[in-house]
Amino acid sequence: MLFVFVVLPALWSCGEDDEEVTDPGEGAPRTFAEAEATFSSLRETLIDLTTSEGLTRTSEFPSSGIVTFKGVHSGDFFENNTTSESKLSYVADVVLTLDFETEKFTGQLLNFTTNLAGFENPGGELNISGSIRGPDDLGGDEYGLRFMVQDGDLTQGERTATFDARTANKGRFYGNSAQFIALKVSSTFRWTEGPDTGTTSGTSGFMYAESE
Repeated sequence: MLFVFVVLPALWSCGEDDEEVTDPGEGAPRTFAEAEATFSSLRETLIDLTTSEGLTRTSEFPSSGIVTFKGVHSGDFFENNTTSESKLSYVADVVLTLDFETEKFTGQLLNFTTNLAGFENPGGELNISGSIRGPDDLGGDEYGLRFMVQDGDLTQGERTATFDARTANKGRFYGNSAQFIALKVSSTFRWTEGPDTGTTSGTSGFMYAESE
């Protein structure tokens, strides 16, 4: 995987009578800055890999096998799809299970983190579905994806939003065995509870993932 997160506890000089000290931040929800840093690191690493390895071509594309992809999905405030005063951006983890024989995939977006006060860590896991787009659809000798998130709710405190997302471009597979995915996605938060009820917050961003 591209990321291995290691949490190192603080080093304390302990005498025989010293009590064990617990890090008060342990288990705290991630901040938006932390989530953005994770996304940026994955994006930079994957861009380097896709540049060096290139698009997956027909001769290299798998025809069978079920593979799990894990990565990060982000969306930044997009004015054209926004009627709400809440102009948020977000980062979420993504897990996809792709069946190369049927050319279909399912998965989830989870662990949402936003920059909106009171909605920094909304709860909810959203289902994903989609399919592979091949040369007959895209033209040329390459592969992409159709992607959508089935409508689901994200909730924190007094706020609830119905979230949806869909492909904003054709995306691409990269690597010598289709092990990397890069995809542009448009998303909408439709507020159903809270101060922005009846309005929407639009976002546009990218999803990057790597096979396990």
